[in-house]
Amino acid sequence: MVGRQGRQSRSLTLQLSAWIGCVIIGVGVIACGLSFVFAYQEAKELQDGQLKEIAALIDSRALAFTGSRPSVESSEDVDVKVVIDRLSDETAQTSVPGLVIPNSLADGFHDLDGSGQRWRVHVRTLHNGERVALAEPSALRDEIAQDGSMRTLVPMLVLLPGLLIVIVVIVRTKLAPLTRLANVVDRQTDASLEPLSEDGIANEALPFVRSINRLIARLKEAITHQRRFVASAAHELRSPIAALSLQAGNLGAAITSPAARERLVVLQSGLRRTHRLVEQLLELARSEQGALERPASVSLRAVATDVINATIALAQQKDIDLGFEHFDELEVVVDVSSLTVVLRNLVDNAVRYTPPGGKVDVSVAQSGNEVVFEVADSGPGIPDEELKRVLEPFYRLDHSISSGSGLGLSIVSEVARRTGGRLLLENIDGGLRARYFQLLRRNG
Repeated sequence: MVGRQGRQSRSLTLQLSAWIGCVIIGVGVIACGLSFVFAYQEAKELQDGQLKEIAALIDSRALAFTGSRPSVESSEDVDVKVVIDRLSDETAQTSVPGLVIPNSLADGFHDLDGSGQRWRVHVRTLHNGERVALAEPSALRDEIAQDGSMRTLVPMLVLLPGLLIVIVVIVRTKLAPLTRLANVVDRQTDASLEPLSEDGIANEALPFVRSINRLIARLKEAITHQRRFVASAAHELRSPIAALSLQAGNLGAAITSPAARERLVVLQSGLRRTHRLVEQLLELARSEQGALERPASVSLRAVATDVINATIALAQQKDIDLGFEHFDELEVVVDVSSLTVVLRNLVDNAVRYTPPGGKVDVSVAQSGNEVVFEVADSGPGIPDEELKRVLEPFYRLDHSISSGSGLGLSIVSEVARRTGGRLLLENIDGGLRARYFQLLRRNG
């Protein structure tokens, strides 16, 4: 749960959307508050202006305020009425129950509480010496201020969900080039390292993309040097090993001692193993180069037959029954050299790990748009927990009875990765079955 929350908190889209949303909400709250303050001030000034105008009309006798009544109400509406009161020493009570305007109030504006509400009061001394007080409820002023602020807040609250969605869409759209670059990087392999495109990348992200491109260039150069070294080393070893094998063969004709001949046989066996190791190193180096041949039309029976003929000598030495179990006649378009490397290593691996007197069956069948090469042996098999590890270069089982180098399955796995094939290893009753799936095109 903690890890999940950590991943969510690191989402740039969520962070940007959350921060922008918070800023919008904060700005909306501030705008609503300011709108209320401005509307309140405006309503207050409007109310004060109305009271001053009424007092001025009374003072100029344009509005008559005569009779014996000390207090007059303009309306029965408790929220919008105006109360006019004569201030005298005898009374300070208005016609509104509960509203008392003291006669000691100075001229000007005052706020009083009465009749269960707030009143705005304007006191003025007329030219004839009389003092009048004009009072109006403050509820209308507060309502005007509240309406002004709500007109700002309500549209923002209504539009905020849609605005957040728009923000998320915009942020994701702007970050989409980075997501595409990440997908491009994920699809690259050590055989197809290419610099990232800078098209559509924002200026802020360009330094990072260019740093990645420089890293890819350095990595590509290092991998190239490593592969060139392995290929060159393996190639240089071929000549001296071939010379040693030739000298050992010539030496055999001159040796008559049984003990020396026995030691020579051991030497020749070691030279053959070394020669096979060098050949596999060269195959591994070529497969890692990723330089595939142009697909060509070929008969799978011919390819498989050549592979079996190349391995038959080792099978005969170990008295192993090597041959075809099932074969579909197929004429297909494939990378012949890569396919030959796969078959040769699978068959050679099966023969080497099968005990003397065992059996190795090779099958070729079509399954949909794939061809399946199957090599089943009667060897000891591979523990389930090590089925993946045997694909690593130079990894050999502890109980291995073979003198192999641990490169055969690694080469097959590397070729499969570069050609779009699939290698499946599984234990069966009495042995191991290796199946290689290869996408192909029919000829024509």
